[in-house]
Formats: sequence, structure tokens, C-alpha cells
Amino acid sequence: MMKKGILFLVGFVFLGLILVACENGGSSDEPTVIRVWSDNAHERDLREEQIARFNEGPGAELGIEIEYTVFGANWVDTIRLAAQTGEAPDLFRPNGTFIREFIDAGFLVPLSDLPDMEDFIAMYDGYLTENLQKFNGEVFTLPYNLTTYKFVINREIFDRNGLENPPETWEEVREFARIITENGDGEEFGFALGLQSNWIASAYIHRPAAHIMGHHGFNHDTLEFQFERLAPVLEQIAGMVADGSVFPGASGMDADAMRAQFAEGRVGMLPAVSFDVGVYNEQFPANFNWEVVEIPNILPGPAPYRTLADGTNLLGVGAAAVETPERAAKVAEVFRFFYSDENMAEMFENGLYIPFRQAAIDLATRQPEQRGFTEFADVPNFLLLLPMPDNHVSIEGMSINETILSTLAANPTMTPLEAMQDLDARLNVAVRDQLDSETLETFRAPAGRDNRNH
Repeated sequence: MMKKGILFLVGFVFLGLILVACENGGSSDEPTVIRVWSDNAHERDLREEQIARFNEGPGAELGIEIEYTVFGANWVDTIRLAAQTGEAPDLFRPNGTFIREFIDAGFLVPLSDLPDMEDFIAMYDGYLTENLQKFNGEVFTLPYNLTTYKFVINREIFDRNGLENPPETWEEVREFARIITENGDGEEFGFALGLQSNWIASAYIHRPAAHIMGHHGFNHDTLEFQFERLAPVLEQIAGMVADGSVFPGASGMDADAMRAQFAEGRVGMLPAVSFDVGVYNEQFPANFNWEVVEIPNILPGPAPYRTLADGTNLLGVGAAAVETPERAAKVAEVFRFFYSDENMAEMFENGLYIPFRQAAIDLATRQPEQRGFTEFADVPNFLLLLPMPDNHVSIEGMSINETILSTLAANPTMTPLEAMQDLDARLNVAVRDQLDSETLETFRAPAGRDNRNH
């Protein structure tokens, strides 16, 4: 009886080991399911096609099956809850609002925790930035695509008003807006603002002005906030408000309402972001001749600083990915698949992303068909915008975006210069009082970075 009991126990343990092996991808019959979560809804259809091809081809050979889920506006709450309850996936898109929190809590692990990633990471040498892709000197994610900043003009309105060329300076923007509005008989206006959306200040004002400022609010050489450099741009926009050249009702308009008025053909020009290609081609189709042109400067001639663009990260590695060496190896394969130049070239061809890597653009077999996409992708000699330490401190009074938009209201309490000087003072006091020198130093410009437009 004892021998039978021992044999039974051994058999039971052996069966348990088989079951564990199956769960961890050790069986050749069942693939290891690698879960990937994102909030990038705009690329879902093509991404799912790519994943299906992988699962049926290389994935089947490697014993991998990608399970891909896209979330909507509740993304941050969803991934935060999943991480806190131990249900987070192997790979997910890190958001700037929670990436440091997740790293500190151990929810995100360095890419180097995956096997054989050294050469892949090395392809991004010179482009990885502390507080964006690197934290505490370790790489946690990689840039995938670019967000770029331009101007859009209604060519038909320009032609009707005898305006042959797009504005080269913000002073010309104001003058062109006055001409368009005066000739518009209350139907056409030179410019538009959406003061109900705080992020308008970031996406449409201070980030596009980075080639004028040399940064988008924080001087990474002196480690001080310097929004004062934005004042000349704000003065011209505030001037358009005072002139009556801005589409009426700016105080009650959000970003969508602002862009919808341009799409309706009632606004002569607007700043624009690369994702507006989708807005004006699909969300609010602009059925007239519109063009994408360069952001104006303060003075005539070339901008003082190089074109600055945002590099957007695609995936980070969750703690679940490295539970076993076998799983980590398969997650590494999936990570490289998502970041592959071949997949990104296909995204580019379909007008879904501006690739971070030029190699992906070079692989494309055709140009995107969407109006404006090629112009937004044309950013030679660009540099990545560096992060600011504003999320690390609490400031008294209005936030950065609220302060900027307040200068564009109908009856501002301060001039743009006064408001920006006050904003700088509040931010710099907060930095001195609340941020330790070691953390502040991580925001210094990398050695050798030269953003001057030679």
C-alpha cells in the first residue's frame, strides 16, 4: 500500500508540473497568451490585422498568441486599478500622468529585464530622454511616433482676400486676420480660439512656439521656468481678440468647436497638431482647399531654434511579463513585433502615425493619402521636446494653461508679459521650495544637445 501511495503522490506532482508548464507556455500544444493593452483607438483596425498575421505566422511558430485590448477615455483609471489588483497585462501603453508612479510601485519594469533587448534599445541611442523614456538611468519605454506642430490655412479664403503667401510672422497673422474679418461680412473670421479647453494652451500655443522660445516653457540649461519668452506670441493673439478678428464666442468654445468652425470654412487660419489630420479628414471633414504650412516666427526669417516635436511612447513592460524567464522571452518577441519598422511603415502608409524612426518611413511603399499628412511628417532636423518638472510641484494660483488662456480673454487682468512673468515667478518658487536638487538635475538638457537653428 505504501508503494502505491508513493506512486500516486509522484504521479500527482508530475501532473501538477505539467499543468504549471502549460500555464507558462511550456507545452508545445497551447501557445502562451501575451496580453497587451492600449488606449490608441485610432489604430485599432490595422493593429488587429497585424496581430492576426503575427498570431497565425511567427506567433504560431514561437508558441505565442497576442491578446490585444483597446480602452477608451477611462484608460488611466482602468490600468491603475488593474496594476493595484495584480491584473495588469504584460505590455501596456505608459501615460505621462502615471509612469513614474508605476515605476516607483514596481508595476513597470525596465526593458532590460527582458532578454536580448540590448541591441534593440541601442537603435534609439541618443534619443532617449530622462523623465520620458528613462527613469533613474534605466530605460522603461521607447519613442514610437512623433507629434508635430504646424499651421493650417483656408486657401480659398486667402485667395479671396488677395493673400498669396501664408503668414511668416505672428504680426502678419494678426494683420491677415484683420483683413479676412473685415472682408468676411460676419461670416468669415481670421482666427479662432477655444478657451473652454485648457489643453489648447499647450497643444496650440506654447508647444508650437517652442521653435521661438527654444523650449516650451522650461529652460533646460538654466533649470528655470521661462514662459516670459512666450509673451510676444500671446500679445499678437490677444491683439486679434481686441481687433475683433477672432471667431465670436471663444470663451464658450472648446477645442472641437474651434476646429469645427475651421472645417466649416469660416476661419482663415489656426495652429494645428499632427493629429488634426484625422480631424479635418474624418471627424470634421473640411471640404475646401486647405493647406498645412509652417508655424510663424516672431521676426522675419528663419526661427532661432530648431523644430521641436513630441516623441510618443507606445509600450512599457508590466511586472507580469517577467514572472518566468520563458514568459519574459516571449514578451520580448511581442515588444519587438509592435515596434518593428515594418509595422510602423504600414501605419505611416495609412496615415495613422508619423514614425519616430526614419527607417520605418524609408520602408513605406506609398505616401499617405490623407490631405496634410505628408506636410506634418516633414520635420527635418528636429529635436524632441524635453519634459518639464511642472508635474512634480504644486503652484499657487492658476495653472500654466489657465494662466496662458486668461491673457486671451476679452478683458484680461494682466498683459501677456505681466502674466507670464508672474507665472514664471510662481513656478520657480515652487521648484525651489518643493523639488530636491537631485530630481531637478534630471531635467537638465543632455550634454551636447544644441537646439539652435544654425
